Amino acid sequence: MAAQGMPSTDEIAVREAIGALEIADGLVPSGVFPALEEPALRKTVSERLAECGRTLISVGDDWTSGYRDDVADALVELDIGVLPPEDRAVLVLILLRTVAIPRARGSRAGETWGSTAGAKGTSVDELALNRNIFKTQIKESVRNLVTHGLVDRHRGMLFPGPALLRLTPRRSAQLWENLLLLAAPDSLYAHAIRSRRASPSQQSEHQERA
Repeated sequence: MAAQGMPSTDEIAVREAIGALEIADGLVPSGVFPALEEPALRKTVSERLAECGRTLISVGDDWTSGYRDDVADALVELDIGVLPPEDRAVLVLILLRTVAIPRARGSRAGETWGSTAGAKGTSVDELALNRNIFKTQIKESVRNLVTHGLVDRHRGMLFPGPALLRLTPRRSAQLWENLLLLAAPDSLYAHAIRSRRASPSQQSEHQERA
């Protein structure tokens, strides 16, 4: 049944767009779903997603959906959907080698972690150069990360996976900051990040979102 005051054709368009956003393995291209093109219907899509703890995310001219920041914070507090430490460590290594380092060297690699434009592929052998993680663990973690869509394989090389496109701008920025804290813990920027995160205003903001 259509929502009150909404024509049935618009209701169908909204539901089709939401369905595509939630199941797409990657981005939903612009121009495909009318409900993502027309501002009023797009607002309805956003509101419906918010009711389910989700949010509409624009990536360039295209679209995807992800968890609202407050919902993601709550899930983390409950340890729901959190990667094991070993998988997180391997994911960090992959993102450092495929995205962070190429961007630091001036490569044009898009604006999101999930963008493979300009990304430099890495391999299990290259990751194994980090002697803090055994190669067998790297292989197992890569399999897990591929299953979750966090890592993608192309001709034996590893790249960021489509699930990373579902990060909100806030989550994406946090990931950059976390990698900087790891790679350059004594830098001025790292000290500024730690100071900002430790401030009472940041802590109260986090509590309000949760």
